[in-house]
Amino acid sequence: VVEAVATDDYRAVFSWGELFNSALGDQVYVVGSQDGQALDAQAGPLALRALADQRPGPRHVRNLCALIVRPSR
Repeated sequence: VVEAVATDDYRAVFSWGELFNSALGDQVYVVGSQDGQALDAQAGPLALRALADQRPGPRHVRNLCALIVRPSR
């Protein structure tokens, strides 16, 4: 399990299989800039975006402060 954590403790969770054994993983990014500009104060300095998510909505973590990798339970 890979868990993306924001400074406000919001979390998004990805399975190992999603990230490394599916097309979804090819479109999960840690972002520090957009269109050549640093992210604004609301979004950054780092964010995580899962661009291939469709339902119920894309996983997006603003103000990313940690990526935690742990075994599933």
